[in-house]
Parts: sequence; structure tokens; C-alpha cells
Amino acid sequence: MKNSQMNQSPLRLTLLVVGLLGLILTSIFLNRRSVQQIQEASASIYQDRLVPTAIIARLTSDVYQKRLLLESYVLGKSDPKPADQAFVFDRFDRQNDSLMTVFGQTKLTPKEADLYNLLKQRLADYRRLEGEIIGNLTDLPKAQQVFFVGDGYRAFSQIAQTLAELSALQLTVGEELLSQSRGQSNYIYVLTALQIGLVLLIALSLFWHRF
Repeated sequence: MKNSQMNQSPLRLTLLVVGLLGLILTSIFLNRRSVQQIQEASASIYQDRLVPTAIIARLTSDVYQKRLLLESYVLGKSDPKPADQAFVFDRFDRQNDSLMTVFGQTKLTPKEADLYNLLKQRLADYRRLEGEIIGNLTDLPKAQQVFFVGDGYRAFSQIAQTLAELSALQLTVGEELLSQSRGQSNYIYVLTALQIGLVLLIALSLFWHRF
């Protein structure tokens, strides 16, 4: 009877240690997965939040620079040469198209995608109005009417509003990603504490069996 109990004791200890080691390995696996998720969230913050924010800033700058240039023409402050005028505006348009293409390749939320498509449409509409304004520079009063209080003014205001909404949305989504990263970090802390507890439990089990 005594020998049977002695044989069962090492077996129970072995099963206990194996079970605890299995739990430790499982928690390590979960830790690694959580770390990977944090890394993905960090990469997303850069690629899908900071990069689009920089693109929005560039787009906003280009839109305003182009409007200021056109304003100098409409107010008669400068006398544009057709060739130079076409080159400058074409450069702005091609740069804006490139920026919009890069922005569209980032990971967009459904709301961002809607605003992105809306911005593309409004930029196209405003570009068409710019062409009409440039074509009416010989009739400055009419061009000024369209540019400052007519369709040109409304179209520009809509673009500025859409850019502002996209910029604000970057902060909202970025904060959500940071919140997810904090949650994953807390999860890792809990798993680490569990691992330490399991190691101590194994050590106590071995110590208890030996003495």
C-alpha cells in the first residue's frame, strides 16, 4: 500500500508540472500574439493615420496656394501668360491627383472612404469652375462674381470643409487604435503575472515533493 502511494505521488506531480508548463506555454503564445497585434496597430497608426494626415496637409496647402494664385489673376494684380498659367495649374492638378491616389491606397474606414470619394468629386467640380473663371478673365467683374460669391466660392468652401472633416477623422480613428494598443498592453501584463504565478507554483510543488 505504501509503495502504491509512493508510485502515485511522482505521477501526480509529473501531471501537475506538465499541466502547469502547458499553461505557461499557452500564455506565452497568447503574449506573442498580443505583441504582434500591438505592432500591427503601431504600423497602422503610421501608415494609415500619420501618412494620410500629412497628405491632407499637403492637399490643403496646394488648394489654398492655387486659389491665392487664381485670386491674383481675378483681382488683376498680375497679368498671367497663358502658357505659364497652364503650366502652373497643371502642376498643381497633377500633384493633387498623385496625393489623392496615395491617400486612396491607405486603409480607409467606411466614413473615410465616403469623405474621400466626396473630396474627389468636389475637387473635380472646383477644377472645372477654375477653368471657367480663367476663361472669363477678360471679363473681370464676371470672374470676380463667380470666384468670390458664386459657384467658385461655394465649391472651395465645400473642399475646405471636407478636408477639415478628414483631418479630424484621422484623430478619432488614431485614438481608437491607441485605445486598442493600451488594452493589448494590459492583457500582456495579466498574462505575464499569470506566467510568474505558474512558475512559482511549479517551484513550490517541487519543493513540497522533495521535503
